[in-house]
Amino acid sequence: MKADRYVNLTVKNYQSVRSAIQTGDLLLCSGSYPVSKIIQNVSNSKFSHVALLFHWMDRLMLLESVESFGVRMVPLSHYFNDYRNSGQPYKGKLYLIRHNQVKGLDDIKRNAMLRRGADLTGKFYDIEEILKILASVVIDDLESIPNDKYICSEFIQECYQKAGISFPDDGRGFIYPEHIASDPDVRPLYELVP
Repeated sequence: MKADRYVNLTVKNYQSVRSAIQTGDLLLCSGSYPVSKIIQNVSNSKFSHVALLFHWMDRLMLLESVESFGVRMVPLSHYFNDYRNSGQPYKGKLYLIRHNQVKGLDDIKRNAMLRRGADLTGKFYDIEEILKILASVVIDDLESIPNDKYICSEFIQECYQKAGISFPDDGRGFIYPEHIASDPDVRPLYELVP
């Protein structure tokens, strides 16, 4: 794990960097929720979630796959003001990260990435994949089998592949937020706070 790249990052207020966020950037999360802790323990990582950021009209939105809804689109501001409709911010650390190829994407590739995300909106979260990941810690011969359900990092991989970008997996087809976070072509930019 290359978590040292995420230590002592410049901390920025979300509003102060909002205009610098590019379509295709990622929000990397280190949560303190029960499901977050399970993902962190199984993947031996501090990271538990990842989401795709994009501009839509005057809004900064994200596409993500979460256990309670599946693939959805929400304003990024919800993470800072009203996560889970609680009136509270997300419990954990949030990082703005950028793949080196995002800045150079042409509109065709950027739109292909977003189109894939939009096409998958409403697809179920892949609970079975999480169970297989848990089991793979004990039984080393399990492999991921593609289906039309997505954990967060599978969803990001699916969208990025439409732009010609792939992240490494664990060699058995499982991809965790950690694989995206530690990709050498991914740069941590800031830790974001409300």
